[in-house]
Amino acid sequence: MEKTGSAPPDIQVRIEPQGLNTGPIQSAIDACSESGGGTVRIPPGRFRTGTISLRSNVNLHLESGAVLEGSSNLADYPATIDGFVDAVGQRRSRCLIVAANAERVSISGRGVIDGRGGTFARDLDDRPFLVRFINCRDVSMTDVTLRDSAAWVSHYIECDTVHVRGVTIRSRVNGNNDGIDVDACRNVRISDCDIDTGDDAICIKSTTGGACRNVAVSHCILKSDWAALKLGTESAGDFQNILLSHCIIYDTNGGGLKLITTDGGRMENVMVSDLIMHRVSGPIFIRLGNRLRTYRGDPAKRVGSMRNITLRGIRADVWEEGFALWGKTRRAGICITGVPEQPIEGLMLENIHLTYPGGGTVEEAGGLEVPELGDHYPEFTIFTPLPAYGFYLRHAQDVTFRSIRIDTVNPDARPALVMDDVEDVSVDSWEALAPPDHVRARARNARNVHLDWRDANLPTSTQSDAWEQW
Repeated sequence: MEKTGSAPPDIQVRIEPQGLNTGPIQSAIDACSESGGGTVRIPPGRFRTGTISLRSNVNLHLESGAVLEGSSNLADYPATIDGFVDAVGQRRSRCLIVAANAERVSISGRGVIDGRGGTFARDLDDRPFLVRFINCRDVSMTDVTLRDSAAWVSHYIECDTVHVRGVTIRSRVNGNNDGIDVDACRNVRISDCDIDTGDDAICIKSTTGGACRNVAVSHCILKSDWAALKLGTESAGDFQNILLSHCIIYDTNGGGLKLITTDGGRMENVMVSDLIMHRVSGPIFIRLGNRLRTYRGDPAKRVGSMRNITLRGIRADVWEEGFALWGKTRRAGICITGVPEQPIEGLMLENIHLTYPGGGTVEEAGGLEVPELGDHYPEFTIFTPLPAYGFYLRHAQDVTFRSIRIDTVNPDARPALVMDDVEDVSVDSWEALAPPDHVRARARNARNVHLDWRDANLPTSTQSDAWEQW
C-alpha cells in the first residue's frame, strides 16, 4: 500500500485482481486506524475478499469502478461475530464487512460491494451478511451499491447515530435478502435510497430487547418480494418516535407497510405520511400479537402494546397478480388487529386513497370469524380472505378514519369495513361504493362508534350511527 497526503491519512490499497485480498485490505484499515484515522481507498477493478473488519475513525471508500466481491468459501467468513437466531430460525454470525464497537466509521463512494450470495446454498445455516455495524457510534453509509448478499444485506445493531444516504441495493439471489435492517438502534436517518430486494426492503426491528428510538426514513424508492417498509417482526424491544415519509413503493408482494410487534415490545409515537404504492399486495398490515419469541436466550416478556400511530397521505393501488402467492389467491384488504387482552390504542388514518381489484364473493363476506393467530408468524396472508374489502379492525380503541376513499376495479360483495371488539371509533368522510346489499359496515362488540359515509355514486354524504351487527 502507498500513503498519500498528510493527516488524516489517505491510503490507496494495492490489491490484486487474482486471489484473495483480505490481508492487504485489512492491513490498510488497521494502519489507517492506528495512525489516527482517515480514508482507505479501493481502486477501480474487481477484487475478491473474505471478512474485513472496519476500525474507528476509518472511512472505507470505493472509487467508481471498484467492486469488492465476497469469497464463495464459507471458511473465509469467521463465525465469531455477534451470533443470534433470526425470526425464521436460522443462525446469523458471519459477514463480509463488519465494524464492531467502533466510532466514526463509514463506507462511501460510487463503487460496489458484491456478496455473490448465489454461490451459497439457500438452506445453508449461517449464510454471511454483506455489511454489519455492531454497537457502533457515528456510522455513515453513503452512495455505494450493495449487491447480491447471501443473507441480510446491511444490518445495524445496537448503534447510535446512523446516517444512510443515497445507497443503492439490489439483492434477490438468496433467501432473507433484507435490504436495510435497523436493529435496536437510536438516532437513525435513512434517505434517498433505491432498494430492490427479495425480502424486506427497510426493516426496523429489535432482536436484543433494546429500543429502536428516533428513526427517520424518507425519500426512498422501494421494491420487494415481501415488504417495503416494516417495523418488526423481531420485536423484543420497543419502537419509539419513528417517522416514515415521502417514499415510493412499487411491484411489492407481502405488504407495502407493516407495523408489527409480537414479542413484547411497545410501539408508540409512529408517524407514516406521504407514501405512493403502485402494484402492491396487502398494502397496510398493523399487528399486535402474543408470539413472545426471544432471540438471544432472554426470558420472554409480556404482551407489548401499540399506541399513538398516525397514517396520513397514502395512495395505493393493489396488485391483482400479486395476490397469487404460493398458488393461492389472496384478496387482502387492510388488516388491523390487536389481541383480546391488549387492544391497539390511538390510531389515526387520514387522507388515504386505495384502489382494489375487487372480486370478493358473498361467501367471503360471510367469513366473519377470523382466527386470532396471535402466536403465529405475523403476516397478513394468514388472515385472508378477509370479510371486508377495505379495512378489517379488531381489538382496537380510540380509532379515527378521516377522508378515506376506496375504489374497486370490479364489484366486491364484501362491506368496506368490518369491526370486532372496538371502542371509540369515528369515521369522518369515508367514500366507497356500497356492495349490492348496501351494507357498508358490519360489527360486533362495538362501543361508541360513529360512521359518516359518502357513497361514491352519490353527490351528498349520508350519516348514520348504525351498522349491521352479527
